[in-house]
Amino acid sequence: MYLNQQNIIFHIKLKLRKMQGPVLMHGLIRFLFLPISVTLLYAISYSAEWRISPIRIELSPRDKSVSITIFNEDKFPINFQVKAMEWTQDETGKDIYTETEDIIFFPKVFTVEPNKERLIRIGVKNINLQKERTYRLYVEEIPSAESKEGVAVRIALRFGIPIFIKSLKEENKWEIKKKSIEKGTFILEIENTGTQHFYVNYIKITGKNNDLSEKDVFSKEIKGWYILSGAKRIFKEKIDDCDKIKNINFQIVTDRFSFDDTIKVSKESCGH
Repeated sequence: MYLNQQNIIFHIKLKLRKMQGPVLMHGLIRFLFLPISVTLLYAISYSAEWRISPIRIELSPRDKSVSITIFNEDKFPINFQVKAMEWTQDETGKDIYTETEDIIFFPKVFTVEPNKERLIRIGVKNINLQKERTYRLYVEEIPSAESKEGVAVRIALRFGIPIFIKSLKEENKWEIKKKSIEKGTFILEIENTGTQHFYVNYIKITGKNNDLSEKDVFSKEIKGWYILSGAKRIFKEKIDDCDKIKNINFQIVTDRFSFDDTIKVSKESCGH
């Protein structure tokens, strides 16, 4: 699901419990579209509860700075460190992250006391762009060495908040570079030729029977992702019972546009 609300709360709650024998971790993670990395460390364990708002940032020539808030709802102080990375995509649509000094933010290392909050102020050096630039601000929990009751496990969490620096002129343009069935696999290549990103919510593909009834014999929904300005992404899905299918209908649903089309299926395209 693509989220564009500016005040959605990201909420994490982890609860660890000690049992006889192996350690059992009972965790509840409710999240709204953020990449998460979880590191298990050999240390004293604890339960952490904190949240971030907002979880998506847009900057523009009109809005050159913004603040996010870290809320500590735990019983203990939580230490954090913050790092900015430029976010691009390679020729296949894979996300690439590189260190950058384009994003200005403060503080970089800080502590939030129990039931308190802390602002992180964020700005950008160059705001007059011909096309959108994209970044992620990583907020990482620093495990504390302070002993607390629990088992010998510690969990460190890191969250990447997307930052979009809007271009002077916003254009939504896209192209279908390839649509085919090859060796029984559906292949779709989408290129973003506009000046700003879009998000593919999903691609639904449906196979129609090759007899007169034309009933659906195959249906699959492919999960989507961001396609940044100037980037492209290739989606693939194996087709079950390809020989029984006459046509593949596909529907692309994004946050900015929708598109439907049909591909004819042959024995050759099924790999025969």
